[in-house]
Amino acid sequence: MRKTIIFLFLILNSILLESQNLSSGLYFSAHNVIKEERTSLTLSPEFDASKGFTIDFDVKFRYEKHNYGYVFRIVIDDETSFDLIANITSGRKSLNLIEGDNVYLAFDEEQLNQHAWNKWVHIQCSIYPDSLRLVLDDEVLQSLYKHLNIKDVKFYFGYSNHSKFHSSDVPPMSVRNVKIADGKQKLIAYWPLKEHQPYSCADSLHHISAMVTNPTWEINKHAKWVKEKTLELPIYTQFCHAPSKSNIYFTNGSSVLAYSTINNTLDTINAVRGIPYIEINNQLIYQPYYDELWSYDFDTATRLSIFNFKDNTWSNDDRTIKNPEYSQHNAFISPKDSCLYVFGGYGNYQYKNQIFKKARMQDDWEQVSYSEEIPPRYLSGLGHKNGDTILVFGGCGNPQGKQELGIVNYYDLYALDVNAFKAKKLWSISNNMGNFVVGSNIVVDEKANKLYALCFPNDCSNSYILLRSFDLDSGNNCTNYADTIPFIFDDVNSFCTLYYDYVDSQLYIVTNYNHNKKSNISIYSLSYPPLKIEDTLQRDTAYTTPSLWMSILFGITLCILAGVGYIYFYNRRKKGTCISDYSVATDIDSSYEEPAEEEKYKFKSTIHRKSAILFLDGFQVWDKDGMDITKSFTPILKQLLILIILYSVNNKKGISNVTLREILWFDKMDESAQNNRRVNIRKLKLLLEKLDGAELVKESTYWSIKFTQTYCDYIEICHFIDRVKNNEIVTAENINELPLNLLSGQLLPYVQTDWLDSFKSNYANAVLDAAISLSKQEYVKRNHELLILIANSMFAHDKTDEYALTLKCHTLHKNGRTSLAKATFDAFCNEYKAMLNTDYVKTFDEVINGRL
Repeated sequence: MRKTIIFLFLILNSILLESQNLSSGLYFSAHNVIKEERTSLTLSPEFDASKGFTIDFDVKFRYEKHNYGYVFRIVIDDETSFDLIANITSGRKSLNLIEGDNVYLAFDEEQLNQHAWNKWVHIQCSIYPDSLRLVLDDEVLQSLYKHLNIKDVKFYFGYSNHSKFHSSDVPPMSVRNVKIADGKQKLIAYWPLKEHQPYSCADSLHHISAMVTNPTWEINKHAKWVKEKTLELPIYTQFCHAPSKSNIYFTNGSSVLAYSTINNTLDTINAVRGIPYIEINNQLIYQPYYDELWSYDFDTATRLSIFNFKDNTWSNDDRTIKNPEYSQHNAFISPKDSCLYVFGGYGNYQYKNQIFKKARMQDDWEQVSYSEEIPPRYLSGLGHKNGDTILVFGGCGNPQGKQELGIVNYYDLYALDVNAFKAKKLWSISNNMGNFVVGSNIVVDEKANKLYALCFPNDCSNSYILLRSFDLDSGNNCTNYADTIPFIFDDVNSFCTLYYDYVDSQLYIVTNYNHNKKSNISIYSLSYPPLKIEDTLQRDTAYTTPSLWMSILFGITLCILAGVGYIYFYNRRKKGTCISDYSVATDIDSSYEEPAEEEKYKFKSTIHRKSAILFLDGFQVWDKDGMDITKSFTPILKQLLILIILYSVNNKKGISNVTLREILWFDKMDESAQNNRRVNIRKLKLLLEKLDGAELVKESTYWSIKFTQTYCDYIEICHFIDRVKNNEIVTAENINELPLNLLSGQLLPYVQTDWLDSFKSNYANAVLDAAISLSKQEYVKRNHELLILIANSMFAHDKTDEYALTLKCHTLHKNGRTSLAKATFDAFCNEYKAMLNTDYVKTFDEVINGRL
């Protein structure tokens, strides 16, 4: 019974998760196609409009050569047309509600400049018998109008084929969430424009059909690969993905091409000197900790060729074309020591399963021994499950690694602990889908319990790529997504890989076929999460509304959660044990004496997903209903919120209007800067109203945020640091209430602005000082678990901190883990040399015997 309940819960929970973050809306083809191919959306609901009506929707404008057109035409009684006309170009911006020859309501350029391209904005238009009202987000315009007798209303978005009010000027836009209400604000119809039929879409209330011509449905981007670019580059071009920069880099020779996944643009960076290694195999990787490209070769005494974006140079100039010793291997940068690791591959008639490691300034490759070896293979996929675990999926080879003994395809999943370098086979599935191997990267979604892999047959040359998912814990429920992509498979001359870009929530495939002295490269995109094509189709018969389905599923999930909770606490009570939600990850095993239960530190298990503003390890905002509203914060709103909180914490007063102007609107005249501040302060207030207990207040000329119920991790850790500075003593009674788990969090690592650098530096220094003070307290000195946690937290902020090295190595050595202490010391020395360009002067014996 218990297994059944948990199984049902996981299924329903995955349904709820997958229903979120799906693109919706209708993409309108505009002036870039002929008139007959432009998009129209026609709505003809029957309702009593005599007291007026309201139409409300979201619209997103994109930039094209011609941006003029009719957002909508509202035709009343086939005699009068109210037209919302957009003319949004780089030189002029206007959005006007027009009837006949008269402009009744108009948003000017200054108001429209607050909105960015390709961002959803909300529009509401109300037409009453004697007045008009137009709303753009929170900007409201109103006007009186001559008396109307309204009987029949038709709505035309984009192209209009009405006999009297024909129009073919369509602005480049997308529209979603169209709602129509009568004069009493009773909702008549609602079209999310999500699931659909080929040329129609039924509303969610009464199945009123909306007719569409030349549609491009946004949800289809989850089910159909879009070819973004085709490139013909010099042979043996290498490539890699930099997710934090939303770039895919290509290089072979004197230049680096940067493809932006955000803007779909290709920029050239000319190298001042040096080149990458020219490899038949793809051997390029992005190093996020140094913001560098690393090109590597498997010659034993060859350093990395490093591309530095600051001076546009490669560190090496070896122009020899290399043969692949480890073709189709896997590679990753370890977050533990910032080193490059490679696994597997094929060369010299052998399949490989060795793991090799190379530090930034290291000459030789170092072979890493690991237990429970993975059978030799190539053409496998590698992905990150979390910071400490690497997953290796599939591939082909044989247990002996010798090609003459034959080849078998693997359909198994291994987990590799990058701290202990111990491999564990998680599962193996039988193959009833035909032979396939895997693209070099896999994408792991732990929340959905899935891994996504590019699968393609390796027993034919004219092959194809198919995206599949497998359950993480069992390998079951194999699901095919989207359409297939043609792929010429020629062993070492063909390469494909899968990338996930978290900034724009997209999957990308890059394929490369080296042929006729050229690298033939294609880039494809798919919105995340992926869907099956049938998932995008709306049933054409009567169906239960999506909102009702979600309510039913939510109710069932609550019931199941209650049952699971009852079983959990019943068993817990029955056993009389206290189970913490998170175990502390340390480098110490059971060889040392465990502290008493009341002395152990347990990570605080509270996960703040309601009314929370998170700064550590990434910017996130959650509203009071548990919805992630981070994307509602435009870049300027994000900076505004960050500034107010940082100044509120650091000077206790907040930030002044003058300082806001100097940081955010330094390039604008006084009046323009004031208008920008007023508009964005108002928007920020509206967003903060979605949280409980977060109020934006102004005292004199200073802005600050008062928190009563909303949680902010940055504020919590700052308060804790203050308590440490005031010599608060850590004891067995208060240890589990302290937020030590937050110490390793970096302040807004993905927000890069000049004004933020000093805050980041001061915060890191404050954490390091607090960590040192903590480690010297009597209770902490007796708790080895805490000492390791504190040392690791210090390394998160400064990889060359000598006190953290001494603290960690001393603790490990004291507990009989001398080999692990030596590994920590060696990794530190490599990092020290790479960052400071000098050798670390102390020996291992001096460190482990040093005084703290």
